[in-house]
Amino acid sequence: MIADDAQRRILKKGTPKTMHVAFLESQPTAGESLRHVVENLGHRCTVVRTLSHAWALVHEDPPYVVFVTLNDSNKDALQFLEKVQSLDDPFPVIVLSPQPCLEDAVQAMQRGAQDFWVLPVDEERVQQTLLWLEERRKANETRKRVPSTTSGDNIVTSNPAMLKLKSIALKVASSHATVFIQGESGTGKELFARFIHRHSRRARGPFLAVNCAALPENLLESELFGYEKGAFTGANRLRKGKFELAHQGTLLLDEITEIPIHLQAKLLRVLQEGEIDRLGGRYPVPVDVRVVSTTNVDAAAAVREQRFRKDLYYRLNVIPLKIPPLRERLDDIPVLVNHFLQRFQQTLGTSTVKASPQALKKLQDHPWPGNVRELENVLQRAVLLSDNPVLEPEDLEFDPVETPQDASPLPLMSLEEMERRMIQKALADTDGNRTRAAHILGISVRTLRNKLHEYAQDLPDNY
Repeated sequence: MIADDAQRRILKKGTPKTMHVAFLESQPTAGESLRHVVENLGHRCTVVRTLSHAWALVHEDPPYVVFVTLNDSNKDALQFLEKVQSLDDPFPVIVLSPQPCLEDAVQAMQRGAQDFWVLPVDEERVQQTLLWLEERRKANETRKRVPSTTSGDNIVTSNPAMLKLKSIALKVASSHATVFIQGESGTGKELFARFIHRHSRRARGPFLAVNCAALPENLLESELFGYEKGAFTGANRLRKGKFELAHQGTLLLDEITEIPIHLQAKLLRVLQEGEIDRLGGRYPVPVDVRVVSTTNVDAAAAVREQRFRKDLYYRLNVIPLKIPPLRERLDDIPVLVNHFLQRFQQTLGTSTVKASPQALKKLQDHPWPGNVRELENVLQRAVLLSDNPVLEPEDLEFDPVETPQDASPLPLMSLEEMERRMIQKALADTDGNRTRAAHILGISVRTLRNKLHEYAQDLPDNY
């Protein structure tokens, strides 16, 4: 607590305008000390004891922020959080607990809590939080008035499931909780990660991404944790890893389920202790990093198959976000098409401004194995090859991608039978042209002729 009046006056210079702050607490003295802090900062406080009274207050005199104190069962607090998340424009809810409890914190954050505080809370933290919430409210109002012209980290959607995910991401952005984003390739996992960073208190810090599947094991370790000079042959200088470079920012670990098991143990220690060990280092290095992870595989299945550590999975999966594939949110296609066409006009100078109803239907009939990334590529190809202001069905060409469920299983057969079938197919595809068939098969015409002699009885007479 800040006891000095002079210090309090200095802090109050940054205090936002008077707010209506509500407290939902079943015990009369549960949040008394915190209420005094909020009142000393010049805000109006209202205390309610029951869930029904709290919900009535929301409609009669909407609060700017609500502090909810956990009771023995936590039932009221969790129900209140769920009801708040059902609103069109949810307000911040901060959960208070008389004692630290990881399970309570996880439950609260998963239901959309802005933060989880253990009582007592010092005055400076309260003031800093209220100031930050006021800044975020102003920024949100500005974004609503002025359409964004940037497209790098916009989540464009009208789908209810996606809007819900976006709301959850916004709610948890200001916390320190790890977020685990799962979804197929091309669904927009990195967009969500950037969205979380942009709306967090770390927005002014760095946002770095590491593709864990793209780097070999020996390089991945040094990329994440760095190394000291002389740690190995060729290490002629100290090199900081991504964790150090992302200090006070956000680190995206893309395709995290591809990290080797022994590195998973090292990553777990970083998340638990907040410090990293460089390769060849003698002392740990403290880091302050918010970790967001993504994967395009079933992480729970990877745990069952012992390819991914269970303890690491639970540490990362505090806030799970599962992004549905595009084929499950076809109502997003019209708004995405409009978004991409506008972007292409600005960046590529194209003249296509909209898609015809027939073109939209063709797009919605496609299965989209590549999701939103595939949609963007199809539209970009179409507008670059077309000069028409309206996109028509004939302008759209899809990549012939065979999905695993469509592929017929290859029957077991002898190599001799496989060779015979390949020769037959090559000759059929080249209309019996032996020179072209030999070129496709990667053999000489003489070898092909000898093979044809061996299989003469099985091939049509015209071959």
